[in-house]
Amino acid sequence: MNHPTLEQERLIVKQWLAAGPALERQRDAELRSRQYDWSTVDALLEIGSLFGRPQLAEGMVEMQRLFRRAASGNALT
Repeated sequence: MNHPTLEQERLIVKQWLAAGPALERQRDAELRSRQYDWSTVDALLEIGSLFGRPQLAEGMVEMQRLFRRAASGNALT
C-alpha cells in the first residue's frame, strides 16, 4: 500500500476543508425541502416517550428554583 506524500496529504486536507461546509449546506437544503412523513414523526415521538428519560422540570423552572435557593442562602442544598 502506497502512502501519500506530505504534499498529497495537504491537498487532501485542503479538499476536505472546502468540501465539508459544501456538503453540510447540501444536506441542510435537502432536509429543508423534504416533506414531513407524519407516520415517521409519530413513531419517533413514541420511541422517545417509551425509552427517553422523563424530564422532571423544564430548564427555566429549574433555573428559577436554583435562584430561589441561592437568594435564601441554601444554594448547595
